[in-house]
Parts: sequence; structure tokens; C-alpha cells
Amino acid sequence: MAADASRVLTLVAALVVTVMMGSSHAYDFYVGGRQGWVQSPSESYDAWAGRNRFQVNDRLVFRYKKGEDSVLVVTEPAYRACDTSNPIRRLDGGDSVFQFDRSGPFYFISGVPKRCQAGQKLVVVVLSPRGGRPRPAAPPLPASAPSPLPPPPAGLPPPAPPPLGAPPPALPPPPAAAGPGGAAPSAPPSELPRSPGQAPPGSSSSSLCAPFQTAVAALALAGATFLFI
Repeated sequence: MAADASRVLTLVAALVVTVMMGSSHAYDFYVGGRQGWVQSPSESYDAWAGRNRFQVNDRLVFRYKKGEDSVLVVTEPAYRACDTSNPIRRLDGGDSVFQFDRSGPFYFISGVPKRCQAGQKLVVVVLSPRGGRPRPAAPPLPASAPSPLPPPPAGLPPPAPPPLGAPPPALPPPPAAAGPGGAAPSAPPSELPRSPGQAPPGSSSSSLCAPFQTAVAALALAGATFLFI
């Protein structure tokens, strides 16, 4: 029994702490300050709202005389036109309280059209809840495809294919194989260059006969000259 009682007390204490924490973050705002919800306020209600910051669970307190006025929660078009025919919610009990249950804009007008047209209307923008969830991360960018190769420059014709039946290009001869000793066979020695005046092979007889014929011709010419004298 004692264990059950302590458990109940623990749950009650946790509930009280939770309620106190929730209420500590909510504030009551008296619309219009000391003047309250009146027809011709000294400060416009929109200017009053611009000086405050509203959060979810905060409350607006409208002070007015019951039976003489009311507060209508309307849409934006109805707010602009002071249309009282189809409100979202009607507060007419005097000193009415409205609690914000979401973030975003809220529109309020007087239940008397003439008072609304005289400026008795209010717009409140509620900020996002404290400690709201972070914004989702942006999706990763898709990988860019490789860019295609640039086309060949204009004016250059493509290489012509080889004609049908043409022999394939000749390959260079393979290097000569090495001999038994590992050294490649040497090429035959080329003919040495001849020095100037050296007769080619096979012309030795003609070179010897030329001086003899010259000497015989000279002796014959000398004998003929002697006989003539």
C-alpha cells in the first residue's frame, strides 16, 4: 500500500510540474492596454500588436461591456470588408479571452459593423512554437553527367577508309638473330673509295700501252724530219 501511495504522489507531482512549466510559457495580453476594446482607440490595434510578440498558448483579453459590443474571429477577406455575417467564432460575454492554438495570422473585428469600419479591428501574427523542429535539410543535388566531347572542327574531312582489296601496310623487318657467340653477323665490308688517279681494276694493260705508242709516234716523226732535211 505504501508503495502504491508513493507512486501516485510521484505521478501527481510530475503532472503539477508539467502544468506549471506549460503555464510559465503562456502570457495574457490585454488588447488596447488600459483603454480595452473600444471604438476609437488612441493607438491603432495593429500598432499595439506590432509592439508585442505572440506565441502559441498565449491569450488575448478583450475588455468591453457585455451587450454593447462583441469580438468576432474572422477570415482575412471578412476582416478587410468588416463582414460580420459568418464569423469563425463569436465572443460576446464581456472581458472575453481568446487563446492561440497555432502559429500564423489571426483576424479580429468588432461585432458592430460601424465600429469595425471606424478602426476597431485587430490582426495578430503568432510566431512558431519555442524549440520547434528544425527545417528539413535540402535534398542532395544530382550528380552532373559528364559533358560530351566537342565535335571535330568544321572543314576537316574525316579520314578515308582504305580501298577494298588493298594489301595491308608492310611491317618493318625483324632484327637479325644473334649468332652462336651472341654477336650479330656483321655486314659485308663495302668497297673502299678510290683515291684520285687510281685506275679501276682491269685497266692496267691499257695504261702501259699508251706511253709506248706515244714514243713510237715521236720516233717516226723525227725520222721523217731527218729524211726531209
